[in-house]
Amino acid sequence: MSTVEQSFYTVGGVVAYGPDNKRATKLVARVYSGLDGDKPKAVEEWSVDEGDIRQDPSIREQVTEFFKRHGAKPEPLPDLVCGCPHEEGVDYPVGRKCPHCHFWHDIDPLTLEPIEPPVATLSPEEVLRELSKADATEQPLEALESADAQREALTEPLLQAMEKGVAQPEDLSEGDGMLFGYACYLLAMWREPRAYPLMVRWLSLPDEQAFDLGGDTVTESGNRLLASVYDGNPEPILNLIHNEKANPYCRGEAVMALCRLANWGEMPRDAVIEIYRKLIGHCVEKKNSPLWDYVVQACVNMEALELFPEIRAAFERGLEEPMFVDREDLDEVEAGPRGWWIEQDIADRPPIMDVASETVWWKCFSDEEDFFDFDPEDYLDSDEDFLASAGELGLGDVIESNAPVRSGKKVGRNEPCPCGSGKKYKKCCGK
Repeated sequence: MSTVEQSFYTVGGVVAYGPDNKRATKLVARVYSGLDGDKPKAVEEWSVDEGDIRQDPSIREQVTEFFKRHGAKPEPLPDLVCGCPHEEGVDYPVGRKCPHCHFWHDIDPLTLEPIEPPVATLSPEEVLRELSKADATEQPLEALESADAQREALTEPLLQAMEKGVAQPEDLSEGDGMLFGYACYLLAMWREPRAYPLMVRWLSLPDEQAFDLGGDTVTESGNRLLASVYDGNPEPILNLIHNEKANPYCRGEAVMALCRLANWGEMPRDAVIEIYRKLIGHCVEKKNSPLWDYVVQACVNMEALELFPEIRAAFERGLEEPMFVDREDLDEVEAGPRGWWIEQDIADRPPIMDVASETVWWKCFSDEEDFFDFDPEDYLDSDEDFLASAGELGLGDVIESNAPVRSGKKVGRNEPCPCGSGKKYKKCCGK
C-alpha cells in the first residue's frame, strides 16, 4: 500500500480517563485501518499518579509520535474525561464498581448525568404476579423496574422460584416457568451467589430437561448466567463439565462460563488456562468429545495463546476444526494486538446488567407472522461435513419448554414445523 493509500485508510483517536471529570490520569491512543473494521492495528496507553496527564509535554510528544509512527494524523488531547482510569476485568471485575473511583459509581461517563436508580411502582407481590403471567405478549417493564428497586424483598422469592423449577422441571406450570426464567436473569443481574448452586443444578439436569425448563435461555445466556452468580468456588462448574449425564450443550455452557469468569476478572486467568489445558487432553483422549468446539472457542475468546500449539497438535492428531473456529482464527489472534479479542468478548458477552434487553427475544414478545415466515432452506447447509458435525453434537436442537424460546427463524425441535406439515420440527424440516 502506498503512503497516500495508507494515510487515507488510517485514522487515530485518543481518550482520557481519570478519577473524576476534572483530572485525567490515563490516556489511551488507538490507530485504526479502514480495511480492518473495528479492530485497532495499534494501541498504546500512558498513566500518571499525580497531576493531569494532559499537561505533561513529554507525554503529549509521545502521543504525537505514536500517531505518526503508525501513519495516522496526530490527534489533539481530549478536553473531556470519559470515565474511570482503572480497567474492568483487570483492576476490578467487569460489571462491578471500581473500588478506587467513587465519583463514577452513579455517573454516566458520556453525559456526566447522574444515573437514576430504579423506581418501585408495584409491590413485591404484584411483581411476582406480573412475572408469572404465561399469556404475556408484552414485556413487563414496570414489573422488572420495580423488581430491581426491591432487590432485598424479592431475592428470596426468586430463589424459591428457581428451586421449584429445578426440583420439577417437567411438571412446572407455564406461569412458574416464566417466573423461573425471570428469576435466573434478575438474580444474575444482582450477582446473587446463592443462585449459583441452583444454576448448576439446572444445567446439570439429564437429557433435555434443562431445555424443558429454560428453553433457549440455556444456549442464549447459560454461560453468562452461571458466571454472573459465581461464588468463588469453581468445583461445581468443573463437575458439570465432566458430567456425562448432562446435556452436551449445558456442559459446553459451563466450559464457556470459565472463559467469561477469566475475561471478567472474576477468576484467575492462569487457573482457567490450566483447566483448559486438561480439557484439551481430555478431548484428544475422547476423540469425539462434544466439549471440543467449546474449549477451542473459549481459548480464542480469552486469547489463550499458550494453548494454541496444543490445539494445533490436536488438529494434527485427527480432531476436526470446530465449526465456528479454524486455524486462520488462531493465526489472526496471534498476529493481532493483544487484548482485542478479550475486549470484544467482554463487549459482546458482558455480565447480565439489564433484564429487559436480555429477554426481549423471547418468543412470546415476537410477531407471530415473523416467527412463521419460514423457509427450510434457511436451516440447510450444502456442506455435508458441517451437517454431520452439527448432527453429531446436537447443534440446532432447541427444546420447547415452559420458559420462552427465541423468536425469529430459530425453531424448537419439539414445536410444530413452520412448513405446515403438522409434524414436529425435529421430525420434519429439522431432521
